[in-house]
Formats: sequence, C-alpha cells, structure tokens
Amino acid sequence: MDEAQKQQAIDTHTSQASEFDDSYKELGRDAYKTCFTYSRRRLEVLLEHYLPAHGAGHSLLDVGCGTGHHMAILRNRGYDVAGVDGSPGMLEVARRNNPGADIRTSDVESLPHESSRFDYVMCIEVLRYLPKVDACLSEIARVLKPGGTALVTAAPLLSVNGYYFVNRVATAIPLGGLVRLKQFFATSGGLTDAFRRAGFSEVEVHGVYSGPLNWVEHLAPGILPSILKSWEPVDARVSDMPLLRELSNMFLVIARKS
Repeated sequence: MDEAQKQQAIDTHTSQASEFDDSYKELGRDAYKTCFTYSRRRLEVLLEHYLPAHGAGHSLLDVGCGTGHHMAILRNRGYDVAGVDGSPGMLEVARRNNPGADIRTSDVESLPHESSRFDYVMCIEVLRYLPKVDACLSEIARVLKPGGTALVTAAPLLSVNGYYFVNRVATAIPLGGLVRLKQFFATSGGLTDAFRRAGFSEVEVHGVYSGPLNWVEHLAPGILPSILKSWEPVDARVSDMPLLRELSNMFLVIARKS
C-alpha cells in the first residue's frame, strides 16, 4: 500500500476521532438524525443477524477498531474482544471506551496476533482506504480459526449517491467541507474474488442501505429524520436485492474460512 496514502488516512482519522465518538453516541440517542447514524443503524441490524446474540466463548478482533464502538457493544454481550488501529487519536478513544481490553497500534496489513486466534474478525470501513485489499484480507484470514467468520464492509463503486465521482473531484480540488482523502470502491464480484484469493471458502456480499440520502442531508437537513424513518422499511427490502445491492451505499461481506 502507498505509504503516503496510508499516513494521510491515519492523520485524517486522528483529527476526526472526537467527531466519530460523538456521532456514535448520537446513534444511541437518535439513529435518524444524520446519514452517518442511519448507516450505522442499518449496519448493526445486519451484524446482529450474523453474530451470535450471546458472545460467551467467542473471540473477536476488530481490525481498524476506530473509537471502539463495536467492541464495547460486543463486550457487553460477552465476547472476548480485541482491537487494532493505526490512528493514535482513535486508539485513545477506543481504550477509554473499552478499559482493560486488548487494543493495539497496528497496520491492518500486518496484524500482531498469532494465526488461528479468533472466531470472528470485524473490519468496518477500512477497505475503502486501501488501494489494494489483498494483504489486509490475507491477514484477516490468517488470524481466523478454521471455520471462523469475517464481517467486512466496503464502498460500492456504483452507489446511487454517486460518491465515487464526488470523491474523485474532492481529491482533485477543494469541494466544500469534504475531506480530500482518496478512497477506493468495489463491486460485489470484485470483492468475492478478492476474498477467495485470500483463502475464504464461502463469501456473501450484502447491500447495507441505499438511496441518495446524503444529498437530502446537505440540501434539507431539517427534514432528514422524517425521511429516513419513512424510508427505512423500503430500504430494508430493496438494498440487498440482487443487482440493486450494487447501487447501495455500503457493502457488508460475510466470509467464512474453511
């Protein structure tokens, strides 16, 4: 991975650590307030479907753990959790949110854990910052036990909100308050191939949420919560339909190691 790109992603997330922590706290109060909180609500619905409700006896590593939001939830459900991140600012918040947990500074392409250590590995909103995902996915496969499951998000190339094009313009010229950090996008077919190359035997790609809702947030934020509440029942039905999932705003990959 390009070291300059990697460092820019780390620096950007360090500067945003408090903002992310506040947004996750807002998720617990009003999941419909922003597109971010709504997206995480839809993601958590899917994660709950694929993770056992009672985590006692299950170990999980959060790769790119950020503020430790998901770790804290899963610890409360009995999981033995660990986390890694490259951002000092994110790690500071993650440790505060998960006192006593195994949280380490690490490159996502070289994890500091022994092979076949975890039952589950979670990797949320990391692949979008990697020009090539193979090294990260191979490391995830390495630290998973045989039969273990990876839960990994990625950014859809064909997202109906057009973020691929927005990001390309924003990285070339200043565009409002958008962060000038190049991101990388995928199709479900490309993700399936990448996970199989990394050694996963079963790969499912799901659409998490859909709709050009980010534009509503920018143009009319006051009406966003009511629109999101009305849209969610439709979203839950259509975002993961064949073909339509390619237009979603987030992929969730469920991959199992043989």
